[in-house]
Amino acid sequence: MPEHKTSQREAMILGLLVNGEKYGREIRDEYQRAAQQKMPLGSLYTTLDRMEQKGFIKSRLGDSNPVRGGNRRRFFRITASGQRALDQFQLALNNIQFLRGVNNG
Repeated sequence: MPEHKTSQREAMILGLLVNGEKYGREIRDEYQRAAQQKMPLGSLYTTLDRMEQKGFIKSRLGDSNPVRGGNRRRFFRITASGQRALDQFQLALNNIQFLRGVNNG
């Protein structure tokens, strides 16, 4: 399987999914708190769809909920490929931090 590049937004979302599955609004709310920037739900779902196409995440539909008018939440979880992508992203960040320290010190 070909390796896919990971954007900063994707890496942050993968990081949010490391400890278990979450649904869309939950991901969006946690992302906005962590990144301290707004993310419209349309942008989130576009990113999540792209991440699923890359194999970084999997989604499933939850049970119907009468409180939500019968609508079902879509839950997302990280895959092994997504964990590898997150690990590679973190390694690249660590290397940049190291090189900045070498060049500044």
